[in-house]
Amino acid sequence: MSKLELVIFDCDGVLVDSEIIVNRVFAETLTEAGFAITYEEASQKFVGLSFATCLEKIEQIFGRTVPPEWLKLCKEREIAALRQELQATAGIDDVLKELSLPKCVASNSSPRHIHLVLGLTGLLDRFNGKLYSCHHVDRPKPFPDVYLHAASQMGYAPENCVVIEDSVTGVKAGHAAGMRVLGYAPSDRHFSHHEALIEAGAKLVFEDMRELPSLLKI
Repeated sequence: MSKLELVIFDCDGVLVDSEIIVNRVFAETLTEAGFAITYEEASQKFVGLSFATCLEKIEQIFGRTVPPEWLKLCKEREIAALRQELQATAGIDDVLKELSLPKCVASNSSPRHIHLVLGLTGLLDRFNGKLYSCHHVDRPKPFPDVYLHAASQMGYAPENCVVIEDSVTGVKAGHAAGMRVLGYAPSDRHFSHHEALIEAGAKLVFEDMRELPSLLKI
């Protein structure tokens, strides 16, 4: 097995507990606009996908275009809710302090969103600007582009990187990049699926972020 040299973290759902907030706002604003969808459906269908991909899927499901004014309203409500409710994933700050390996973030979210949520939770300084978005590459996850871009920018070969992911979409991206992937699936998330993460390419799945330092030594 190749030497582990770089840890690449997904952002939403791994570093911060944002997905429950974002999916709730997404479902509520869509339903108000006449695109009826529940929070549970949004969580199952859209976790890990880029915002653009989510919109494409919504328009495919309903056979019509989401109005431009909805985009603005959704983003405004999402930011307001994040500012009021967002918390870091339990234990992640201590993990990042303890971690001696180089680390970075690679996310399907926009650079603005990544900076916002990491700033709100006090995690931004832990990464020293090493933040990579699907907006920096041609294709979002499940394609491997953003993970390959992050590894290249950090100066490490893909086979020497490990990815920490909570979604099937993200696991597929890390696996396609030729990296080892650890799936994060806390038991309190109804949309977390251990078997699905393993099938997507995760080497193992863990439930408590505080387990990560010891897992990286295996």
